[in-house]
Amino acid sequence: MLSFIFAEPLVKLLAPGFDQYRNQLTVNITRILLVTPIFFVLSSVFGAIQQSFNRFLVYAMASLFYNIGIIIGILFFSKFFAANAIYGVALGVVVGTALQAILQLFGIIGLGFKYKPSFKWRNRGVTRIIKLMIPRSIDLTVDQINWIIQSAIASSLASGSLSSYYYANNLKNVPVGLFGAAMSTAFFPNLVRAAKSKDKSKLPAAIVRDVSLLMFLVIPSAFIAVVMRGYIVRILFGFGDQATADTLGFLAGSIVAQSMLFMVARIFYSLEDTKTPLIISTLTIILNVALSIPLSRIYGVAGLGLALSISGLLEIIVLFVLLKRKMGDFGVRSIIVSATKITTASLAMAGVMYASVRYWFPLYKDQVGFTQLAPKFVFICLVGIIIYYVASKYLRIPEIVTVTKIVKRSINKVVHRG
Repeated sequence: MLSFIFAEPLVKLLAPGFDQYRNQLTVNITRILLVTPIFFVLSSVFGAIQQSFNRFLVYAMASLFYNIGIIIGILFFSKFFAANAIYGVALGVVVGTALQAILQLFGIIGLGFKYKPSFKWRNRGVTRIIKLMIPRSIDLTVDQINWIIQSAIASSLASGSLSSYYYANNLKNVPVGLFGAAMSTAFFPNLVRAAKSKDKSKLPAAIVRDVSLLMFLVIPSAFIAVVMRGYIVRILFGFGDQATADTLGFLAGSIVAQSMLFMVARIFYSLEDTKTPLIISTLTIILNVALSIPLSRIYGVAGLGLALSISGLLEIIVLFVLLKRKMGDFGVRSIIVSATKITTASLAMAGVMYASVRYWFPLYKDQVGFTQLAPKFVFICLVGIIIYYVASKYLRIPEIVTVTKIVKRSINKVVHRG
């Protein structure tokens, strides 16, 4: 309610570079979108309940319904706002969050959930959750503050910088969500059980296995983002915005850092430590802001991506050091060896892909859109994946066996269903 009332001064504070028209447009859209946190909170609670029962199907499908709502807004609602079609998109976001929450509700109903009003705040379980929740809630708030500060800096740069940063950040979030968020969510219940187990070897083994598997997928994704950034921007957005492409390239380190942060933070949570990630996250944001200002003056909006990558990678290193102090040796050497091998294989892949883009399939100014570039993009990526597979086999990276088994199992399921 307060955000609704004070939307105008808040927008002026957070985006000081906007002119009067863009400022008023942002205020109106902000007020429309303020209903979405209610649905997001309900969806998150319902999703967490399902995860605790190792039910991930409905949770994974929820984001699909969210995107369906946005698509409805783009295709249908926007037609009712000819002058400002963006209002239709905002309404689509509201519909999407509502659909997401409703689907998650059906998920917990399927578990036998029945709502009974209760206000027993002194319950041990409730008290324990609140104690653990407070630092995590502050951590999320700090993350939002970081995004707000970077948006404010971007709005003060050259015209279009904020849009370029927004587009690049959304592209970065695809592998982060696909690998970092999804895998850490799926692995979290097992991490908790391993942490509670009397067998003290279970948690270190789970950490090495889960972190190594995540790195095997996310590190090559970061290299692909760097090499193929021009193709990605032109295919998805239909224009050759160099600022967006460069920003995406500089955000590649953040793809690894944020994906790893999802996993490492949950390792601390499994140990019932929510304070350490909060403290390090706060210090990281201070560093990020300190780097963002000078780097954005040197590299423009792309400097914001570089600042985020540097600060994020340092955050992961510090968290691993603190985790080692907390647990003792949990297989750090194994993780470093895996990271080195995976990076080497990724470099081999990136080298071949770069040569393909540089010499055989270069980008020209008039080349934009899906039909012109998608076939080349797919071909280059397939060649890169083959090189990565061969290099992983040669370097004897264990995760290649795990991923190969998962892929074969998925293909067999599709074939048998067909």
